[in-house]
Amino acid sequence: MLIASLMLATVVASACRQGGSVNARSSARRGARPEMLVSTAWLAQHVTDANLVVLHVGRRAQYDSGHIAGARFVALADVSTAAGPGKLTLQLPPVEQLSAWAKDNGITDQSRIVVVPHDDTLQLATRVFLTLAYLGTLDRTSLLDGGYKAWKSEARASVTVAPGAAAAGTFTPRPQPELIATITQVELATQSGNLSIVDARLPRFYNGDGGGFPRPGHIPTAVNIPLTSVADNGHFKAPTELRRLFTDAGVTDGKPVVTYCHIGQQASLLWFVATMLGYDARLFDGSFQEWSGTERLPIVAPKK
Repeated sequence: MLIASLMLATVVASACRQGGSVNARSSARRGARPEMLVSTAWLAQHVTDANLVVLHVGRRAQYDSGHIAGARFVALADVSTAAGPGKLTLQLPPVEQLSAWAKDNGITDQSRIVVVPHDDTLQLATRVFLTLAYLGTLDRTSLLDGGYKAWKSEARASVTVAPGAAAAGTFTPRPQPELIATITQVELATQSGNLSIVDARLPRFYNGDGGGFPRPGHIPTAVNIPLTSVADNGHFKAPTELRRLFTDAGVTDGKPVVTYCHIGQQASLLWFVATMLGYDARLFDGSFQEWSGTERLPIVAPKK
């Protein structure tokens, strides 16, 4: 239902453009991207395509217990900088490191990529999706709606054996730094209002009940759209429902959206939804960990 509805919205928007009448609200948005989601039926039809690369995101034990034939295992540690004292958690590594990871997983300039969440923890998979988009593959990367959980529930074929080493190929990174918001950009946005800042954390953290890193609260002017509000049982809600979440929170079509959370994982899910809906979206990679750890920056703190 979600994929069909997004396609319908794209057709309608295209028809308006061809007719030469695009209102200011729709022209302020980028086009919706229904291709960012594929169904289990679509994947079953294309799973043997020569250029298809399937990435299974979760824990190693989950992958070993069963996955789609040919799928390669991905952990967030593969696509983030190593943790350590004085370092921010879950940051994008250098492009060279990410490119080597992509090639090791068989991703080439011709690859069609499908990211498969193992279960309902969609933010793991959307973080991998964001990384691929950052490398320049957004137009040929999709997420499996419902994930491996839906695939298995439909009694589709799965295996427990990992595929062999990927064949050598050419991968040309095309970095998209505009997808990542810096702390300076977010700070300026709190003063100018030129960005819609979206906090993807649960309401208790937004309201200052723990999770402060080290100060509790939220970034000034940020609105709260909890990551738990965008999907049910691993399936994304209908586009009309998703857009209502943004509009009800006060997000307007004329402003780019920047999402954040604790460390940049949960926020990738809201970034994914915003991008799919057609918002000009980016992710604050340092998220509240960096903001709250920078003493000079203000925080909307809980009432005492």
